[in-house]
Amino acid sequence: MDWQAGLLDGIAAQDTPEACFLLIADHAADIGFEFCTHGMRLPVPITRPRTTMHSNYPSAWLQRYHEQGYMDTDPTVAHGMRSSSPLVWSDAFFANTPQMWAEAQSHGLRHGWAQSRRDAEGTYSMLIMARSEGPLTDAELSRLTPRMQWLVHAGHEAMKASGQDPAREQGAVELSDREIDVLRWTAEGKTSAEVADILNISERTINFHINSVVAKLGACNKTSAAVRAAMLGLLW
Repeated sequence: MDWQAGLLDGIAAQDTPEACFLLIADHAADIGFEFCTHGMRLPVPITRPRTTMHSNYPSAWLQRYHEQGYMDTDPTVAHGMRSSSPLVWSDAFFANTPQMWAEAQSHGLRHGWAQSRRDAEGTYSMLIMARSEGPLTDAELSRLTPRMQWLVHAGHEAMKASGQDPAREQGAVELSDREIDVLRWTAEGKTSAEVADILNISERTINFHINSVVAKLGACNKTSAAVRAAMLGLLW
């Protein structure tokens, strides 16, 4: 399809998240959505994962959304965190957040579609497309869902490639096979002595590998290193 080739070519030409988002928003507009938001959450740091958001929603709504802390109760966000199934906005979907739903509609955000994606490295993103007029019909969804889902995946990869990739931020960490073995057992709660018995090597060697991965991952201890490596997809 020409739109796929055009999007891929456009993505390859961008080098910032902002430029990539403008391209995503343009394609959303091409299929009938005047508003678009793309959010991405990196898997590290574990206790305060960095979240970025790009949006062309009305500025007054974005300010209100932030001031009221609606992200904490937004059912679209909650759905995306627990499921990668696409969703269509409806009165029933926002039944538990009537004030937020009424305010969103007053700013022109009346009909929407969203889907999230979480990749092997633990990076999570969600694409939301919305418009002020015309509900999404079954016929329209049947025709557009493949393209919308393709945009979800292309947008995710575009944002990572444009500088929001946790592997890049982690300095493209490379662990040896032995270091990965040691971390896997450490993640299972084994002590250095137990891992030494399992792998049939000395405890001193185990501790050497642990110290190495702690340094490579910028962690404070072996538990932190094991969790960080798992979140970055290094223990597969």
